[in-house]
Amino acid sequence: MKVAVFGGSGYLGELVAEICDSRGHQVVALSRNPGLGTWEHRRCDLTAPGLGMDENTRAVITESDVCVFAAGSVSWQATSTESLQIHDRGIMALLRLVESAKRAPRIVHVSSILALGEPDKPVTSDQLYVGQRFRNWYEYGKYVAEHRVRHSNTQHNIVRFGPLLGLGHNRTVPSTSDGLPAIFPLVLAGYPLPITDGGRYPCYVGDVLGAAELVADMVEWTAHGRTITWFDPEQPSLLEILSRVCLPFGKYPRVLRADVKRAEWLLRMAMRRIGTDANLADYAHPWIEVHCDADLENTGAARCRKDYIQAMSAAMAGQVWPARIEARYAHA
Repeated sequence: MKVAVFGGSGYLGELVAEICDSRGHQVVALSRNPGLGTWEHRRCDLTAPGLGMDENTRAVITESDVCVFAAGSVSWQATSTESLQIHDRGIMALLRLVESAKRAPRIVHVSSILALGEPDKPVTSDQLYVGQRFRNWYEYGKYVAEHRVRHSNTQHNIVRFGPLLGLGHNRTVPSTSDGLPAIFPLVLAGYPLPITDGGRYPCYVGDVLGAAELVADMVEWTAHGRTITWFDPEQPSLLEILSRVCLPFGKYPRVLRADVKRAEWLLRMAMRRIGTDANLADYAHPWIEVHCDADLENTGAARCRKDYIQAMSAAMAGQVWPARIEARYAHA
């Protein structure tokens, strides 16, 4: 099959392109910046007029069998204009291009658990609007993008991920500028973090390689109309995740069991001191409750590598995991 991967040079998208290429598919990666893979690369910019494509690139898209929408990450500090330019107008332009094809490609849309915002009740995979509120424009943008795909005249499947960790293509690690990894510099610097219940709750992380394998599987699905959610079935708690990140550095996270609503100012102040998004304080309490056991059963082929979090952290420290490390624990 001919597979177009939007965001094909990104942390997840490049792995998706790599796996699809290894399975014998003809892969075209589309992004603002060229990737490193040996497959074909073309320029695409969701913020540019006409998506920044020339006519030859538009023809490549309309002649594809499947389009993977894995582009569109923006900062959690993004304004409404920045977020909606990508997740609303950009996705809408992509959908129009796909719908204009004589034989419209199928779509695999990579969404986020954060598209569900902050509802006051448990949710399932087939839900989107649940009367939720959104903590920032990034969350709302993810919601809008998924809403656009759901209501398009396309054959599509949607997969939602939580924070993705682990080693990507060519051992790349996730950016620590946004998302859950933005907490890592705080933890490794030894800052005490006030977190509800000491972080003893899951936040739906997953191994980026397992996520890419699942997307590649969905590329080959002939059925459509499904919305699923995937994360590490072990569901490590936030405290466990931070502990595994610290291990290759020989440290231990200084997590304080606190009522974040009362201590939020302290966390925001610490984040501002090292240039981290203070909005992360909004996530220092339990996230949504997701009911998707059936999803995990039906996506069993996608696996999380053993010690994927430690391997990522070791790469950040310039090491290879496993390695002999003298741990220096400093409990808060």
